Amino acid sequence: MHVIDDEWGVMGSQLVGDENQEARDILDGAVEFAQELAPHLDITTVLASGSPMWELSQLSSKDTLVVVGTHKTGFHYGRAFGSRSLQLASLATGPIAVIPESAVRIRSGVVVGIDETTAGRRALDIAADEADRNDSELTLIRASSLSAPMFLDEAGRRDWQARRDGAAHRVLADAVGRVQADHPNLATRSRIIRRSPGVALNDVSRTAELLVVGSSRRSGFEPNVLGTVAYDVLLNLVCPTMVVHAPVGEPAQPESHSEQKAEHHEPVG
Repeated sequence: MHVIDDEWGVMGSQLVGDENQEARDILDGAVEFAQELAPHLDITTVLASGSPMWELSQLSSKDTLVVVGTHKTGFHYGRAFGSRSLQLASLATGPIAVIPESAVRIRSGVVVGIDETTAGRRALDIAADEADRNDSELTLIRASSLSAPMFLDEAGRRDWQARRDGAAHRVLADAVGRVQADHPNLATRSRIIRRSPGVALNDVSRTAELLVVGSSRRSGFEPNVLGTVAYDVLLNLVCPTMVVHAPVGEPAQPESHSEQKAEHHEPVG
């Protein structure tokens, strides 16, 4: 799909004709390149005009992945990278992937953020499928970032953190079990990281071939607002990243995890 951006207002007929021809040339070149990569692929082109991210989001569905590129990448947190990608991720109803230009020549492995929401479980399933399909290692990351209440003494803080780590171990064990049930031969690692989720995921995935994060739909006045983790990850994009939404209409509440004994996962500070 190519979208002619109409935000600059009304153009003369000559300019419109030139813009349409340039857009068709872009589409023709993209088709030629795609056919070189995958000769037997079915390819359809769409030429539209309007707001690019809005038009792209209209093709999004739970079974349709929308992919865009961006030249805005970096490691410095707080800088606004890829604001249009954030807009697309907010508007889309299905998964979107943002592919950055990168100085990293060799990437390997798939990383997925683990939580107990519907979107998080769907992100895990997609990440496992992608890792298995590409014969890659899958790394599951659970952040354990909240600080202990200030009123606790040192012993109380240690106990508080131990309980948080124990809950994270159980969530990770459930996630590993979910992956192994569907992909018994997939190489899998899991880690607990005591940092905020967005920072943890971007740090671990700097050389990954793909990072997958879930973003649950909000209710109320801002249903299209991204979750804070997906927002932080896209704002500070470091690798090809997929944002997965919970299917529209499905509850986003966490599902209760099993009481099975968790295997050991070393917390990483």
